[in-house]
Amino acid sequence: MAQAFSPDHAASLKGEAHRTVGQLPFLVAALVVIGACTCISALAAILDPGIRPLLLQEDGIIEMASAVVLFLVVAGSAYAICRWGLRLPFAIAGLLGFAELMDETSFGSRIFGFDPPPLYGGGQLDGFHDLLILVFRLARDFNAELAWLWVGILLTGSIALVAFALFRFWQGISLKALASADHTLLVLHVGLIGLAQAIDVATHSHILSAMEEVFELNAEILLGFYLAQHVYLASRPGEGYAATA
Repeated sequence: MAQAFSPDHAASLKGEAHRTVGQLPFLVAALVVIGACTCISALAAILDPGIRPLLLQEDGIIEMASAVVLFLVVAGSAYAICRWGLRLPFAIAGLLGFAELMDETSFGSRIFGFDPPPLYGGGQLDGFHDLLILVFRLARDFNAELAWLWVGILLTGSIALVAFALFRFWQGISLKALASADHTLLVLHVGLIGLAQAIDVATHSHILSAMEEVFELNAEILLGFYLAQHVYLASRPGEGYAATA
């Protein structure tokens, strides 16, 4: 009991409180930005149908924006590692950003002009997302129900991750707990990427394809905020990593 009210324990609780409050702006700002991007994209497509192809086509505005955000994440991760040393959040953001940037640029084929290998069932193997499509097609050829089970697993897992991240966010807003908030943005990023891939695998609807592109852009923005959050923590030792050492 005495330990629970010791000066060291009180200082630890105070540090955790500062750490928690310091991270909330990143969570709030990330949700505000992706909400604004979604609304602006939807309104532009509704009010000006002529801009839809420019927004959603291959190498369109949304895809280019995703690629720019991913490039900034990769560059920012490299800088953070050089500045503060190799830390898990920097490495995760950098590796995910690089993998997703390669996916957006078709493993560099759009930049360097080479042809990707053919994909089983049609198309080209020009991104990591095509591996999920490949699993779906192989499963479909074996058993249609197995293929839709695969889609259901992707969809259920992604929705669960998004729900968990939003639940943790709500806990932070209510100031009840935010102990694992260090990675809430990362969990939300993975959840939105999963939703986008489930849509890509399961449907050819133009409306859902548009949602896929917006989900991907939103996910990349979340990854950028995740990196910014941990750069902030690294730059403020009293509130960041040193507080939990």
